[in-house]
Amino acid sequence: MDNNERFIRWHAVLRDQLTFLNSLLLTISVGIIGYVFSLLNSQDFNLICCQKVFFTFGIILIFISFLMGLLTAISRLLDFRTTVKKIREETKSSDQGDLKELKELMDLYGKTTWIFFYSQIITFGIGTINLIIAFCWIYKDKLF
Repeated sequence: MDNNERFIRWHAVLRDQLTFLNSLLLTISVGIIGYVFSLLNSQDFNLICCQKVFFTFGIILIFISFLMGLLTAISRLLDFRTTVKKIREETKSSDQGDLKELKELMDLYGKTTWIFFYSQIITFGIGTINLIIAFCWIYKDKLF
């Protein structure tokens, strides 16, 4: 197996893992947002002082994580679309200037995807930690 085949295989694995983790975090974010809003409708759910801060900050970060996940998926779709367009242009043996422009655009979409993806992970992690702190504080009598 030559290096190009290995690169193609591992690049496919990387792409699949990115898709899986992005989808997983999106799904969990939607679940958390739904659960939190159902709690807010409950009459028994009352927050005081710092609990409100951690809870609010956590839910805002989870929502931002959800948005970053959507932007990751959109950026990936635009990257794939540009890649297809580049391949089509290569088969037509068109102008090298157009190909260079498409390669630069693909590079931009690729970098943007990773920035959005890392932002999704970071905001999800910090938001989850804030919600855990808030819930431990709210339910400390039942937990400890």
